[in-house]
Amino acid sequence: MPAAPSPSISASSRPTCPGTPLPCRCPPSPCPQKRWACFETAGHADQSRDNTPQNKYLRNPIQPMKVVLISPDQTELGQLNAQLAAVGNFDLLPLQGTDLEVGGLVERHQPDVLVVDGVYQENSAFEQLEKTIVANPGIAVVLLAKTLTPEFLLQMMRMGVTEVLPQPVTGHVLKESIERARQRVAVKKPSRRQGKILAMVGCKGGSGVTFLAANLGYAVASANPNQRVILIDLNLQGGDAELFVSDGRAANNVASIATEINRLDSTLLESSLVRVLPNYGVLAAAQDTHEAFAVKPEHISQLIDVAVKSHDLVILDVPRSVDPVSVKALDRANEIYVVLQMTLPFIRDAKKLLGDFRALGYGPSKVRLIINRYEKEPEITLRDVQQTLGMPVYRTVPNSYRNVATSVNQGIPIARLAPRDPVTKTLMEMAGELKQPSAKAAAEPKGWLSALKGR
Repeated sequence: MPAAPSPSISASSRPTCPGTPLPCRCPPSPCPQKRWACFETAGHADQSRDNTPQNKYLRNPIQPMKVVLISPDQTELGQLNAQLAAVGNFDLLPLQGTDLEVGGLVERHQPDVLVVDGVYQENSAFEQLEKTIVANPGIAVVLLAKTLTPEFLLQMMRMGVTEVLPQPVTGHVLKESIERARQRVAVKKPSRRQGKILAMVGCKGGSGVTFLAANLGYAVASANPNQRVILIDLNLQGGDAELFVSDGRAANNVASIATEINRLDSTLLESSLVRVLPNYGVLAAAQDTHEAFAVKPEHISQLIDVAVKSHDLVILDVPRSVDPVSVKALDRANEIYVVLQMTLPFIRDAKKLLGDFRALGYGPSKVRLIINRYEKEPEITLRDVQQTLGMPVYRTVPNSYRNVATSVNQGIPIARLAPRDPVTKTLMEMAGELKQPSAKAAAEPKGWLSALKGR
């Protein structure tokens, strides 16, 4: 930041400072848009400190720090909001909520700092707080409580709460606490690695895409116990992905979650999965056509937002139809696996589908071809397929009809049923390529003591 205001800019031409009734005294930033780095509202009102570089965790007035205030008491919430509005330049969002609602509110609004008042006073609520902190490692948490015993403070420290303040609190004290909390999180929290999103779509019915999607998820999760995997069945009219790898029944499905999208958080999502392994679950498709009509593209986007924050790999089983819901899922995917078999109807439909994908802007780096039920001496060769479709084949999955049929009929993953089968070998090779560093391990909060030890 320059040391002094530019002499070519008069005081009268400067924007009014949000923190004082006077023109801004601070120099313009080197930004081409001439944004102003205001020290008044960042707690640097002393003009003699204009030469001090702005702290990294403080933003300029164009992009104020986003602070979400949560309290079950509407009156208390209004007072906190008024106190902070009077002393700081924050983007404030006051929300009335209970301990069971905090996680969902945080995931939807993604603040820089979360201030909770009068929410976590009972031991039964602490588990919800810890889940929220683990799921959102980049968010600083300031807790307000009326009773601060040593045991309570120690428990908050272990759970990763950034700061604890006694109630009642003044606006200036809360403002300083928020700024300290944000600085601490910026220093000790690494940027969270979000999970990879893989969409799988068949060129036509009978391609075997759901079998491959369900069993690929199992292969990744079984080979990497620390990696969390979810399969979301987006075949909204008649999908049955969970039956390929489990005999469990779904508590919720994509459609029922869509009707409660405002409550959706990682806890609700986890409780809705058909659990195949401790680290692998399937979210079932809608149970009937009427339910499917209620699912909108924005529901799918929010569902993926929540899934990708709490899982290392998100697999989407997407139907062949190019409709708004499917396109939203495909847009979000990092990669798209197109599954076909080596017969003329499949190849013809694959060419149409790839044309649709090009029109949607999906380049060759995003789309990969998977040949299912591949025979070693086919009538149509791989070279023929590649020349016709204009792109290379990424992977071939061998034809192993007997074991695949048994796996489907019994609802047992083929890797468990027939670990030496050629299909299992191929799936495990693909799983190795999809292995991701564990987002949970990278996001594990260290608490106050660990931060002190690291200094």
